[in-house]
Amino acid sequence: MNKTIETVKAEFDKVTAEAKSLFGNLSAEQLNWKPSTEKWSIAQCLDHLIVSNSTYYMQFEKVASGKHKNSFYQNIKLISKFFGDYLIKETGAVVAKPMKSPAAFVPSQSEITASIVSDFEKHQQKFSAVIEQLEKNDLEKTIISSPALKIITYSLTDVLTILVGHEQRHLTQAKNVLKHESFPKN
Repeated sequence: MNKTIETVKAEFDKVTAEAKSLFGNLSAEQLNWKPSTEKWSIAQCLDHLIVSNSTYYMQFEKVASGKHKNSFYQNIKLISKFFGDYLIKETGAVVAKPMKSPAAFVPSQSEITASIVSDFEKHQQKFSAVIEQLEKNDLEKTIISSPALKIITYSLTDVLTILVGHEQRHLTQAKNVLKHESFPKN
């Protein structure tokens, strides 16, 4: 298996296992508890990852099936390299400053069911399988557009790095909710 794909899948497995271990026995009330109205709950962090990752399915499946061709704009290496580097830095596991999620990636604002942890686990398995199908492609030369804003382009290598960092970032965010002094201990 391609080393990048193997690493991404291993990181997704770690995030999934940790989420299941930490949040799998929490009640719906605990999963939906927020430190403040502006902050996300554990359930929203997991829902956000499902929502944002899912926006890549169509493009990844098109690439995997051999139907994707880089557009003229996507082939401008300087642009895709700039956006890839920028987003790796800004959306990674370590939060330098909070970012507002694009509308396409916003989690549910209503009560999320307690099944969110198992829903997340199922999503991760499906998403890993879709990512595994990318391994026959040149991950550096295949350029896709951001589902949030089409003018943002990046290589598959960069987007996979972005996705891993993004998952780690929101797992940390969810863990911080769990550690909050006012978190309901039921």
